[in-house]
Amino acid sequence: MRAGAIAVAIGLGVSAAGAAQADSASQPLLQPTERIASTGWYAEGGLGAVGFLPSTNQDAAVGPAIDLRFGRDLFSWLSVGIFAAASTHQATLPPPPTGQYFQLYRMGADARLSARFGSIGIFVEGELGAAVISTNVLDQVMITKPGSYTSLALGGGAGVEYQLENRHYGIGLAGDAAIEPQFASIKAVDVRLYLRYTY
Repeated sequence: MRAGAIAVAIGLGVSAAGAAQADSASQPLLQPTERIASTGWYAEGGLGAVGFLPSTNQDAAVGPAIDLRFGRDLFSWLSVGIFAAASTHQATLPPPPTGQYFQLYRMGADARLSARFGSIGIFVEGELGAAVISTNVLDQVMITKPGSYTSLALGGGAGVEYQLENRHYGIGLAGDAAIEPQFASIKAVDVRLYLRYTY
């Protein structure tokens, strides 16, 4: 009698263990949480500075810059868009005159290739567009020519982006170099801190 009860108890225990194991097998294993960045239409705004490489840096000082970008992620690793940027510089020319300033405007299309490692993304980007210098102050050193203040602009660079807890937002640091052939082939370097919102 006692042996029969023990056998029944063992059988019930084995059955319960088997049922629990089957139930746990049907449940997905818990995975570490991963931040999945949004993809789609995006808007980006940045603040930074633009400086010139030799020998243009002798005639134009580093100046503050603003940068706006709009576009779309075609894939999680490729985006295309348009951009507009403006910076203000003091013309450090031999006097006279002195205390002169000019603005450098850039606009065009860009493309970005990126890779993401958790909440961190790295990217390279390229730009093609136009640049405009606002005044004739650089005519004196033949960076610009009278009546000609527009140039083709070619550029590229790289950066790093941190995705916030909200998957729509990212903050990043980027650096680009550009050349404007019609402005005596001046070379400019742009460094910016930006906020990106993806819809």
